[in-house]
Parts: sequence; structure tokens; C-alpha cells
Amino acid sequence: MDKHIITMLGEKDHGKSTLIGSMLIATGAATEHRINEAKKYSKGGRFEPGYILDSFEEERAQEMTIDTTRAELVYKDNLFEFIDVPGHLELIKNMMSGASHGEIAILMVSMKKDEGLQPQTKRHVYIANMLGIKGLIVAINKMDMVSYDKKAFDRVKEDISKYLKAIGFTKPVSYVPVSAYDSQNLIKSSDKMKWYTGMPLIEELALFTASRKAGGPRKGLRAIVQDVVDHEGKEMVFCLLNSGTIKVGQSIKLEPIAATAKVQEIYLKGKKADSAGAGTNIAIVVSSKARAKRGFIVCGADERPLSTKEFESITFFIKPVNKGSEFEIKINNNAVPIKIEQVAELISPVTGASKPGSAKIPSGSAARIRVKLGESYPVERFSDYNELGRFALYSKGKFCGIGIVV
Repeated sequence: MDKHIITMLGEKDHGKSTLIGSMLIATGAATEHRINEAKKYSKGGRFEPGYILDSFEEERAQEMTIDTTRAELVYKDNLFEFIDVPGHLELIKNMMSGASHGEIAILMVSMKKDEGLQPQTKRHVYIANMLGIKGLIVAINKMDMVSYDKKAFDRVKEDISKYLKAIGFTKPVSYVPVSAYDSQNLIKSSDKMKWYTGMPLIEELALFTASRKAGGPRKGLRAIVQDVVDHEGKEMVFCLLNSGTIKVGQSIKLEPIAATAKVQEIYLKGKKADSAGAGTNIAIVVSSKARAKRGFIVCGADERPLSTKEFESITFFIKPVNKGSEFEIKINNNAVPIKIEQVAELISPVTGASKPGSAKIPSGSAARIRVKLGESYPVERFSDYNELGRFALYSKGKFCGIGIVV
């Protein structure tokens, strides 16, 4: 069975939790106990499927999801894990964390009057695009509010299409009209929207994820060191293998110190193995004291990540910052001090428009910046190795943005 991570994006009250709750019920993934709990906390006799996800009384009181919530359901040969992330600006940090792990996103846009495509919704899409989301399904929700009218659906679809074009979104996109509360067009085709000739939402998901199975081009060995322990006088290095393969007898190099060693043993799930592939957690015993540390990068002996003291980035800021400001980035389990040397371009996530950089970067904006590191560290372009080209930005210990190396 294939597992796929689906990130839910969109404004609060546009129906993310309701959609997931309805799908859990329709596929039998929600237990009777959880359904009864949701009914218990629903108000005014109106059952709220979204309460299946909201486990904390504080969330029910505020009628918003205050943290990233995960839910799983099985459909045919797929295990879908939905990440329901907050839609309001105050909790955008959590939304970023959720989006960064998604392969496909569902964007919820409400048809209700005065909701539609909101600025915060656009920021969600911009960030998801920046973080490398591989496909987007736009669930145009609350179709019951417009009597399932095709013309109303087409108007919203056109607005979203124009925005995606403005920000350079080139991944596959599909538009599905739904009523999450009434479970219309979620698992089976709706008899109230016979004008819609596409597939229901769950089938669109299955199609999108199937198209991702082929994967991208093969890349070199890249692993991030998690821990190092002594093993009979040698180093046992625990790694998350992000890309490529590693084999017993292979020569490797550790950056940023360019130390070389030979792999003598590989442990996979606690057992010896001859090799390991991308996506696995492994332990390797190396032939020499390579002086590996947490946050180091393992690569092939004939490969070299970009070990540098400066790089260019596109960064999204949740707080206003100034050119020359000093920060700390957390990248690959390491904390590295940086300074913004240049603001080359300011980018609006809401319109996609850009303008020349200035000394100040407003809150809620993106910018193409050049940064100088306090020490040499190996980084990769995000387009080449996602995990090694993505970082979180902190100022005096407080989270203030997220960026990618370009």
C-alpha cells in the first residue's frame, strides 16, 4: 500500500476540517466513538464533522484548529495522510511546517459570500509553491451556498487560475466543486452537480498520487547526520538518507570538514544490510575517526555539496526585518548564524508582483535576499535537494520566517 501526504491549505472557516471529517466518516475511517464525541460537542443540534479532528476543548471553544492535525484514511491501494493546518496569520508557522512535508495539497476555497479567494489563502499557495508542493487540487467548497451553480463555480475557478499564473505555479492543478458538510462530490459523484464531468475528490487524489510514483531523476548520495556514537573504537554514524544509495565498502565524505572514510557496516532497522536507499534511517560504521557531528552531510567521496559562506535565498517573513539584520538559520539539524547582505527583490505573495529590494522587508512578504553565514556550511539548491536547501529563520530565538536556497 502506498502512503501519500496531503496538505490542507486555505482560510479558516473555509471547510478544511469539515472536509477531512466527512471523508473519514464516508470511508469508515472514523470510529463510532470519535463520531459520538463530535456529536457531543456539536452546537445547536447541527453535527459538525470537523470536530472529529479537533481534539482539544480550547479548539472547539475558539472554533478553529490551533495546531497541525493529522488524519489517515485508506482508499483502494492508497493510504492518505491529511495534514490539516491553521489558516490564520497568527499560526502561519504551523502551516509552514505542515506544508513542508506535503507532496500534494488540497486548497479549500469557500463559495460563501465575502469569503472566496482571500489574501491569506494566496499566501498559503505561495508558500506551498515555494516549498515544492508537487500538485494542487482546488476544492471549491460550500457549493450548496450557491445552489450548486456552475457559473458561480466557473467565476471562482477563473480567479484562482489567474492568481496561480501570476505567481508562476506550474505544477498540475485540478478544480473540484464540493460541499464538504453535505459530503457532495467527495467519495462519489454528486447528483446535484451533473454539469461537473470530472471525478470526485478522492478519485482526483488517487490520480494525482499515481502520477507521482515514477519520481524524478536519480541524484547523488546525501544523508544528514543525526547522531554519532562509539562502536568498538570506531564511529557509528546515524543518518537520515535523503537521496541516492549507500553500500558497504563505499567511500564517503563528510562536509563541511571534507573528511573521508569507508563504509564498513550498514544497519537498517537494527539489522545488518549490504546497502540502503533514500528515505531510510540508517546507522553506518566507518573505517576511521571521521569526526562526524550532528548536522554534518554525508555524500559520495567524488561528490561535493556546496560548502559556502554565502548564498541566495527566497525567504518568506512573518515579521518585518531590515537589511543588515543578523539571524540564525536552522538547517539540517544545525544552527548557523547569518546576516542579510542584500535585498535584491521584494515579492508579494498576494499578487505575485515583484519590485526592487529596499532596506526593509514588511511582515507577510517574500524577498530574494543574499545572506552571509557566520561559518562555512554545506547547502544545496532547493531544486536539487529539497531537504538540504530549506531552512527556518530565527531572530533572538523567535521564529520569523522560512526560506529556500536558490
